[in-house]
Amino acid sequence: MGFSVIQNSPQSIWIPVEYEGTIYNGSIACLDVSAIGDYSGAFMLPIAVMAWNATGFDIPFGVVIGNNNRRPVFNSTAMAEYITDASPLASTTEFVSTGSSEYPMGGREAMVKVDVIDPCTVLRGNLWLDAPGAAPTVVTTTAANSVSCTTGACDVATVEGWATIYFRTGPAAGTYRQLNSTTSTTAHTWNKPTQTAVAIGDTAVIVNIRAWGISHANLVATYLTGFDIDHECSTDYFGIDVVRLNLAEANKEVVDFRWNIINFYPATNRD
Repeated sequence: MGFSVIQNSPQSIWIPVEYEGTIYNGSIACLDVSAIGDYSGAFMLPIAVMAWNATGFDIPFGVVIGNNNRRPVFNSTAMAEYITDASPLASTTEFVSTGSSEYPMGGREAMVKVDVIDPCTVLRGNLWLDAPGAAPTVVTTTAANSVSCTTGACDVATVEGWATIYFRTGPAAGTYRQLNSTTSTTAHTWNKPTQTAVAIGDTAVIVNIRAWGISHANLVATYLTGFDIDHECSTDYFGIDVVRLNLAEANKEVVDFRWNIINFYPATNRD
């Protein structure tokens, strides 16, 4: 569970973990260019700070697919294995040799295996409500037509142009629409009419990610292994290129995407 590569990873390699850092399988390994001298290894891509992560200044490097713990450690809340670095000088944790040609066989230190990513790599990410495994809220319409509806409260107030509604039941079932409504959890509007008008009592899912193209997104807190659909993404967000949004099934909501090339540009101002 977590991020995974589905197309165009250049290769898989082993890299060291940041000193005393913790990395979960399924997270994005990265480097902080603003403080490159402070880091001896990779750490997890943190939550975006400012628009396009302009202040966060973190460059994605790869998706974590494994680690070299001699005895695997699993976090049930994160729903993932993880590794925590310890000093190779006096560690009581057994880190096994990776067999990697990049590092000596005798270098017993915490390492993770990553699928390297670049702006052309397509990844899959889970869409969660605040924490791993928590599905977006399903809302029910209380008034509706072909270009608008009102519902029970969805998980976050939508930002005009940056959110999507998907109808799970009713005459418009299977339809995605980009929302142009603003700062509301209950009133939703869109430009292109649905083929059949939405009916009262239909169910839908609303997320703060577009159905295709450039979009805003931010990570779930702590474990950083998926996108948080409870984050309103008007102030702090990453830029991603959505290839496919799938909201059809509860607890299986995912987005296929690329990290927009802006994430790989080491500049202090990305606006």
